[in-house]
Amino acid sequence: MSVIEGGLPAVAIATTDCPMCHAQPSARSDAPADRRDDALPWALVLTAAVVVASVGAGAERWFGLGTIAGLAAGSACAWVSVRAALQRRRAAHVRDLAAVAADADDRVTMVVRQFEWAVNDVAKLRRDNERAEAAADALVERSRQRERYVEKLERQLFEARERLAVLAQTTTTSERPEFDPLADALAGIVPFNWSMHKDRAQVNLELECGVTSRRPTRVRIVDAVGEVLMTSGTPMWNDEGKACFSLANPPGDLLADLDAGRTPRYTIEALSDYEWHPVRLEDSGRRTRLVTDKQGRIYRVSDDADAAQLLAPTLH
Repeated sequence: MSVIEGGLPAVAIATTDCPMCHAQPSARSDAPADRRDDALPWALVLTAAVVVASVGAGAERWFGLGTIAGLAAGSACAWVSVRAALQRRRAAHVRDLAAVAADADDRVTMVVRQFEWAVNDVAKLRRDNERAEAAADALVERSRQRERYVEKLERQLFEARERLAVLAQTTTTSERPEFDPLADALAGIVPFNWSMHKDRAQVNLELECGVTSRRPTRVRIVDAVGEVLMTSGTPMWNDEGKACFSLANPPGDLLADLDAGRTPRYTIEALSDYEWHPVRLEDSGRRTRLVTDKQGRIYRVSDDADAAQLLAPTLH
C-alpha cells in the first residue's frame, strides 16, 4: 500500500488494480486447465440405464439393454461428430490465422517498401541538393572568371587605345591632322577608302572599309534633307579581310565633290550592329576602267588621267 501525506486522506491501492499487472498475467494463468463436462449428461443417462437393466426382469431388462446399446451408439456418433467438428474448426482457425499472418506480412512488406521509397526519395533529394550546390559553386566560379576576364579585356582595350592614340599622333598628325582614329572610334565613325571605276556605261563608287572594330554590312547615300537615295548590297571581302561595297551610278555631284577634294553635299552612312553610323571618306587615288582586247578578254586598268572623263557622263 502507498500513503500520501500532506493533509490529504490516505488512499490504499491494491496491487491487483495496476494496469501493467493486468497486462502481464502470471505464469500460472499461462496454462489454463482443460476441464470439459460435455460427457456428464451421457454418463448420467448411461448409469440410469444400467441401473434399470440391473433391477428389471424379463422384457424390462431387454429394454434396459437396448437403451444402453442406443446410448452407447449415440455417444459414439456424438463423439465422432464432435471430433470432426473440432478438427474442421481447428483447420478453419489455422486458415484464418494464416490469412491474418499473410495480411500482416503484406502490410509489413508494404510499410517496409514505403519506408525504402521514403529513404530513396530522401537520398535522391540529398543528391540533387549536392548537385545543385556544386552547379551553383561552378556558376559562381565561372562568373568570377568572366568578371576577371572582362576586367582584363577592359585593361587591354584601354592600353590599346593609348597605343593607338600615340601611333596616330606619330604617323598621321604630320600628314592629315584632322583624322584621329581614336576620336573616330569613340564617336562611332567608320573609316572608308573610296575609288572610282568605270564599268562600260556606268560609274561605280567603290568603298573599302578601313581599320575599325566595327563590321559594316550596308552603306547608303542620304541627301541634305535626309532622304535615302540608294543603299548598297551585302559586302564583299578582299584578301585582307576588309569589307568592300560598290555603288552603281551614284549622284554625279557626290563624285565631283569627292574627286575635287571638297566636302560632299551628300552623307554616306554605314550599317553596323543594327545602327547607321557616319562615314569618314579618304581618297585611295585609284581610278580604273574596263577594257577589252582583240580576243574579247576583259581587263581592269588604271585610268588616273581620265578621271574627268569618267565624271563627264554622270554630270550631264
